[in-house]
Amino acid sequence: MLNILKKQNEMNIVGQGGKIILFTLPSLTAAILVQTYFPQIAALPASISFIKPVGYLLLLLGLILWGAAVIQLVTGFAKGKLVTTGAYGVVRNPIYSSVTFFILPAVALMTLTWVYFVASVFLYVGVMLFIGPEEQQLTQAFGQEYKDYMARVDRLVPFKKP
Repeated sequence: MLNILKKQNEMNIVGQGGKIILFTLPSLTAAILVQTYFPQIAALPASISFIKPVGYLLLLLGLILWGAAVIQLVTGFAKGKLVTTGAYGVVRNPIYSSVTFFILPAVALMTLTWVYFVASVFLYVGVMLFIGPEEQQLTQAFGQEYKDYMARVDRLVPFKKP
């Protein structure tokens, strides 16, 4: 377990995560506050409550993708290996992707509020803004292997070709 706390290939396990979280946190905090204190503003029409089960399905899929990605990251990082299969074979950043496209939209649908869709957009933008330096470090560390991986797997959008 201590190996995940050590730098591998001049990188720590968090990568650009701190910057991405700090960028996204205000929108998520605002979403929670608006839903809590101004539910009439945050509410989606009650007539679409039939979509709530879709939210539960998205949450399940998102948690599976997120959990698999975390396990793979912790295991691969501790060994200093580039992980390109499993969740990382679907997208290069499956932890962010699972929250952006599955978990936050699931919360929006389950609570019938639109504000979590906004937080999801901020997370997507944050990843696109800050992931570049991490990709440069990975290219330095893994060379052509990472370049080939980038050519076949998209940053965030599942099953989209880059």
